[in-house]
Amino acid sequence: MTITNGLIYVGGDEVFSIGANISRKIINIKKKEITKEEFVDLIQDNKVSLYRFAKSILKNDTEVEDAISEAILKAYKNKDKLRDKESFKPWIMRIVSNESYNLIRKNSRLELVDNMNSLNLVHTDKNYSSLREIVGDLSEEFSSVIVLFYYEDMSIKDISKVLEISEGTVKSRLYRAKEKLKVLLKEEV
Repeated sequence: MTITNGLIYVGGDEVFSIGANISRKIINIKKKEITKEEFVDLIQDNKVSLYRFAKSILKNDTEVEDAISEAILKAYKNKDKLRDKESFKPWIMRIVSNESYNLIRKNSRLELVDNMNSLNLVHTDKNYSSLREIVGDLSEEFSSVIVLFYYEDMSIKDISKVLEISEGTVKSRLYRAKEKLKVLLKEEV
């Protein structure tokens, strides 16, 4: 501990002011930046989660890969903005979500034209081979909360941060998604 110019330096990182309010901490703490190796390890630890989440929004594997690649690139460029490693997963999932929706917006104009040209009203009978396929057929708002909650074991609070919706909306979508899954599963039997 050293004292310089009315400031107390503790362990090199924490700075306290000397004066009337000794307990008041001056925010001058150096953030430990994530190294390249730590970033790669965090991405490796979360790669399956990133894929499942992006796949719940985007149905096309090529678009999923594009969204994840862009998200990783943006995350790496902005890794200094991450406050702590504990919030890495919600942080990177939010970036994946943004990139996925950006791709949807970019491609929506093209799809609209394609859909108008290929509009046909043929009924197709779905035979699902797994629950994952059934979840994939739900609309994006329902499949994303199901994937994050059940496949990624994320809390309601973290899901609300990732999707930028209220916790009540997350709960509501989870309930409605489960109801839709019940109907689809009954049809399957």
